[in-house]
Amino acid sequence: MSSMTSSHVDIQTSPQSVPSTPSWLGEVAVVAHYLIHLGLLEKIVQEVRFSRKRFGIYDTIDFLCVLIGYTLSGEATLKGFYERLHPFATPFMALFGREELPSRSALSRFLAAIDRPTVEALRTLFQKDLVARPLREQAEATGGLWDRCGERWYVFDADGTRQAARQRALPATPDLPPAHRRMTAVCAPGYTGHKRGEVVRTRTTLLQAHTHQWMATFGNAGNGDYRGDLLRVAAVITGYVTSQQIPLHRAIVRLDGQYGDYALVIDLDKLGLPYVVRGKDYGLLDQPEIQARLAQAPDQVVTHRQTGTPRALFDCLDVALTPMGPRIRVIVATHPAAATPARIGTTRDGVVYELFFTCLPPLAFTPSDVLDLYLHRGGFETVLSDEDKEQDCDRWCSYTANGQEFWQILSQWIWNLRASTGSSSASNGHASH
Repeated sequence: MSSMTSSHVDIQTSPQSVPSTPSWLGEVAVVAHYLIHLGLLEKIVQEVRFSRKRFGIYDTIDFLCVLIGYTLSGEATLKGFYERLHPFATPFMALFGREELPSRSALSRFLAAIDRPTVEALRTLFQKDLVARPLREQAEATGGLWDRCGERWYVFDADGTRQAARQRALPATPDLPPAHRRMTAVCAPGYTGHKRGEVVRTRTTLLQAHTHQWMATFGNAGNGDYRGDLLRVAAVITGYVTSQQIPLHRAIVRLDGQYGDYALVIDLDKLGLPYVVRGKDYGLLDQPEIQARLAQAPDQVVTHRQTGTPRALFDCLDVALTPMGPRIRVIVATHPAAATPARIGTTRDGVVYELFFTCLPPLAFTPSDVLDLYLHRGGFETVLSDEDKEQDCDRWCSYTANGQEFWQILSQWIWNLRASTGSSSASNGHASH
């Protein structure tokens, strides 16, 4: 050891490497203690089981502990996470009451081998925990929306988020075997949005709008199965409100234009789940009853606070989507077209038309109430942005569909645990004052 000394500063150096403690290890310790305190680790051990050869001394819970740490760390890749964790492997696993840290290759094999029943077992346990410990304030469920008749509603947001993957060009000559892509099982060609890549994976997510708790995630290769996933989302909402003794007709699901076709509205109508959806089939504007309503004065005229855009709202209370039904409430919003082509809606004769489908009662929700309810769905985008910054659930963790889904369910669960610990701390702070 060498030493340089002055009257003011002492600097000591050593050839021995002393790794710094990862900044995220403290939060891992808190979450691990919380999981043990709630008995969730024991429940995972009992209910999420998966056995396979070549796992050696490791059990499912060992891999889950690693994924929990990876979620909280915010490291961009598993490789980077393992490099930071390696000097602290023993104390890290001890936080969860385990001994050996699984190697990165063992974790990769586990995620590649995991089957659908194991994924669904984790999903079921996640949703059981969600309904068993709802966020509450003064013994009452947090949040809610009160209509003009004084009735309370609960709002849920569903939408898809995408993660693109890059694929480099591979030589294709007769003397070479067919190219094998690692992402084939988890991605497919599709709409990538603003993300760079040749293939994409779409994940349908469900959020409780009042508490910002995640309730579900369903992933699929390419553009996904948005109709099938919406039916699964509806089943989750139904189970949640039933467990909380909330009537299903007091729940509202908000959906963007991706879901604004007739088939999905008919599905929701059959399920009895109230909805607010941006419509995308503008052929509806040609129906005689819609044309007759547009020829009259609007029900309301509103101005958007941020953009200053005025909208005339026409409330069509009983419109048949198809000759066989159903008959629903359609709100048509119009505003003058600007010099820049409108990205949303359809433009006819210098007027931009937007459609909104709903089944909410007109006495409880005026046309402007329905429009505001839909536009405030923008808060969902903020939560998705926060998720990307704090946990980034769309990080690639596995090259298999089941492995990636397993990790993303666990990541949503950790988000909710963070929210519940923050809520508990805030409640205790208010109580102490």
